[in-house]
Amino acid sequence: MNIKSAHFLPGTNKRLGDKYLLLECLGDGSHGWVWRAERLKDGKIVAVKIPKDITREDRQLAEGKELLNVEPHENIVQIFDMGRIDNEWFYIEMEYFPSQTLAQKLDDRQRNFGQTYERLFRIYRQVLCAVHYLAELPVPISHGDIKPHNILVGERDLVKLTDFGSSALPEEIYVRTRENGGTVLYSAPEFSNVDSRRGSLEELLLGDIYSLGVLLYQLLTGKLPHDTPAQVQRHAPFKLPTEINSSIHTDLEQVVLTCLQKRAEDRFSTISDLIHAFDSAATKQLKVGAIAPVFQTKPAQDWSSAVLEAMSDQSYQKAAQLASQEYSRSKDLQALHQQLIALYRANRLFDFEKVVEDNKAILLEGKLTQPAALFELIVKANLQLRNISQANFWLLQRKQAEAENAATMYLESSILGLEAKYSEARVLLEKVNQTTPMKFHVLSQLILVCEQMRDYSGAAAYLKAALRVAPLDNSMKEKKELYAKLGVI
Repeated sequence: MNIKSAHFLPGTNKRLGDKYLLLECLGDGSHGWVWRAERLKDGKIVAVKIPKDITREDRQLAEGKELLNVEPHENIVQIFDMGRIDNEWFYIEMEYFPSQTLAQKLDDRQRNFGQTYERLFRIYRQVLCAVHYLAELPVPISHGDIKPHNILVGERDLVKLTDFGSSALPEEIYVRTRENGGTVLYSAPEFSNVDSRRGSLEELLLGDIYSLGVLLYQLLTGKLPHDTPAQVQRHAPFKLPTEINSSIHTDLEQVVLTCLQKRAEDRFSTISDLIHAFDSAATKQLKVGAIAPVFQTKPAQDWSSAVLEAMSDQSYQKAAQLASQEYSRSKDLQALHQQLIALYRANRLFDFEKVVEDNKAILLEGKLTQPAALFELIVKANLQLRNISQANFWLLQRKQAEAENAATMYLESSILGLEAKYSEARVLLEKVNQTTPMKFHVLSQLILVCEQMRDYSGAAAYLKAALRVAPLDNSMKEKKELYAKLGVI
C-alpha cells in the first residue's frame, strides 16, 4: 500500500476537507479507495475515488478528465469533478451507481445469471453503445481497459462502463501502464506487452474491438480465449466458441473471431461495423433458443501469470527474477522482454543495461513479437543512464522496426538535448506538440530547450500553456514567479 500522508486516512463518517462526508467504502484497492459520499454543498450522494499515492502529479492521478464537460451518456459513469483538497488529497467525484460488476455477476452463473442469450445480449449491447459513444465524441476517446471488472450492472440490467485510468486520446504518448494480469488477458496482442499504450485513434479503437471480442467470447462460453499473458502475446491458438458451446450460431461465432484477429487490420474497422454485425448475428441467435448452461472457469496459470501478479503488487525485483528464471529455462523471448520491463520499473538500470548487452545479438535477430515497444524501453533506459551512443543505436533499431511516430520523435529530441543540439531538439518537440497538442511533458521540455537557447519569450509562451494543462504544478508555479521577477512574463 502506497499511502504518502500521515495527516488523514479515509474512514466512515469522516470528512474529506469541506467537500465530502464519507459514508461507505465501496472498494479498497492497491492504488486507491472508492467511497459512497455525501457532497456537503448540496447533500447529493456521489462516489469519490481517492488515490493512495498522493505524491504523484495531478495529471498522473486524473482519470477520465476528458469526460468532465461532455454530454452524459446512460451507459457511462458520469464524472463530475476532480482536483486537490487542502493541497493534499486528490479526488475524483463520480456518479454513484448502485450495482455489481459484471465480473461479480459472471461468478454467480451457477445462480442462473446469464443463462439466456437475451440477457447477455442486452448487457453486451449496452457496452457496445458506451464504447461507440466514447469513439464518437468531438475529441474521441479509447477506453483501453474493457473487461468485466470495469462494467457495472445495476437494476434491470442497466449497464455503465467505468474506470478510465487507461483511457487514451489519439496519439497519446504516455498513458498509465496497465500492470494487472487480468487486464492483459483482455488486451489485444499489440498492447499486451508494452510499457505505455498509445497510437492513432484507429489503432487504439482496434485494440478496444479486440477486447470486446474477448468479452463476447467469455459471455458465450464462460472461458477466455487465452489463459495466460504469454498466450495473449503470442496469440496462441484457442478453441472456437462452438467447440465449447455448440448452441452458438455460426454468424455470432464469426463476429467473435473477427474481433479476435491477431492483425488489427483484419478486425472490424470501426465500432459501428461491429455493432451492425453483432445486431444481425444476435437476431439469428435468438431464434435458436436458450443458451446452454456454461459455468465460469478460472484461467490456468503459467510463469507469465506469476510475473504479472508480481508487477501488479509493484514487486518489480521479484517479477524480474521470475522472468529471468523462465528465460534461462526456456529461452522464451517474451520472458526476456518481461524481465527488462520489470528491471526498468524497479529502476535497476545497470542490471537492465547488462541484460541488454548480454542478449544484444538475440534482440537483433528479428524474432521479437513486439520489437518497437522493447527498443523504445531500451532507449529510455539509456537516456536515464546518459549513454548517448547506445540511445542512438537503439533508437535506430526502433525506427527500423516500426514507422516513426510522436513517441520516437520525443525520444530523439531527448537525445539531441543531451547532445546540446537544442535547435534540432526544439524543431522535433514543436513537431510533436503539433501532432499531440498540450502534453505537459512535451511543453516542459520545450521550456527547457527555449531556456538553453536564451529564447525566454518562447519559454514564457510554453510556460503559459503548461500552466493551462497543470495549473497546480509546483515546478511551473515556481518558474512563473521567477519569470515574473526577471520581467519575462
